Amino acid sequence: MNTRIVRDAVKKTIIRLSFILPLKEDVILESYPDFTDNAFAFYQYLLDVDFNKKHTIYWALHERNKCPLQLPENVKTFDLNAKGFRAMWQRFLALYRSKFILDGNSYIKKRRRGQIRIHLGHGMLIKITPDYHNPVELGEVDGFLTTADWWKNVFVDRVGLREEELLPIGYPRDDVIVREKDIRADGKPYILWLPTYRQHRNHLDDGMPHPFAYGMPEVSSGEELKQLDERLGQIGYMLYFRPHPAQELSVFKKETLDHIIVADDRFLEENHLELYEFLARARALITDYSSVYYDFLLTDRPIGLTIGDRQEYFSKYGCAFANYTDGVIGEHIESFSDLLRFVERVADQTQMEQDLSAIKERYHACTDGRSCERLYEYLREKYHFGE
Repeated sequence: MNTRIVRDAVKKTIIRLSFILPLKEDVILESYPDFTDNAFAFYQYLLDVDFNKKHTIYWALHERNKCPLQLPENVKTFDLNAKGFRAMWQRFLALYRSKFILDGNSYIKKRRRGQIRIHLGHGMLIKITPDYHNPVELGEVDGFLTTADWWKNVFVDRVGLREEELLPIGYPRDDVIVREKDIRADGKPYILWLPTYRQHRNHLDDGMPHPFAYGMPEVSSGEELKQLDERLGQIGYMLYFRPHPAQELSVFKKETLDHIIVADDRFLEENHLELYEFLARARALITDYSSVYYDFLLTDRPIGLTIGDRQEYFSKYGCAFANYTDGVIGEHIESFSDLLRFVERVADQTQMEQDLSAIKERYHACTDGRSCERLYEYLREKYHFGE
């Protein structure tokens, strides 16, 4: 008999048998990168309330080598792309026995009746990717986190979700910003730059028409990069550049710079920092079409927006707003000279007078740093989570 036929028959039999066993009150968490974002913030809250003393927390891993060497009691992992019988069996048990699924990036569909799934998301929308942001890809959910009721029309009208699926109780990761924003960082003051990628490292021909070789919009040459580095030194600031994980950076890595540092995952690990702690303590943010814009609004500090390529960018992606500049308010940077001017104005606090409070109130209904608590209490009251 064909080996594949036998394997499929065994798999179907195991799945049918698994339905006889009751669901366990365990939870699956997922983020990309692993152990980050909303899932990680909520995970830390679960440890604080001793959820793992009674129930198991599973992390669905994208990259096994990023998993911490030691995990707390009753915290386990499985590989989303499992290979080999043992790994596939571990994945099967977690997916078919756990009652709760809290995914943030990949869509982990329900396997059984009675499972509860909350999509945590990984950012309120500026850009819309149709083959990802749609209800068919998302699948059945019992809740979809947002940060305010204002987002209802975007997710219902533009993405196609049902209004009753939306859960506007705030993002767990934003609790970190509220908690950390008044703590001054050690060393020189710094600006954090988080751009979306312009040229994918694995699909170089699929990038933007103007990819920006250094991964920094409005920085088009090595000379400009060095000029920016020198200007930062003159004003006594550092610039921490956190490229999108997909960004092609081979050209950037050839440069030697004194005041511009790549703040990738390795940098954060070596400095014992979480991204949102690092973000909360920055004096200003530079971004463009990234959802980090909304998170940083909670700090009440300046935001620079490199949007010189917005027409070509939104010819490739959808936009959550009819007009980007109506929905995303900040210092618009459309040239290298604009970029230098923004950096200098951040250092000169008397000139930087951005008031983003009104736009913050639009996008954030919850600014008290208690979104983890709200999510936990919602799950506990409605589904007896953690009991």
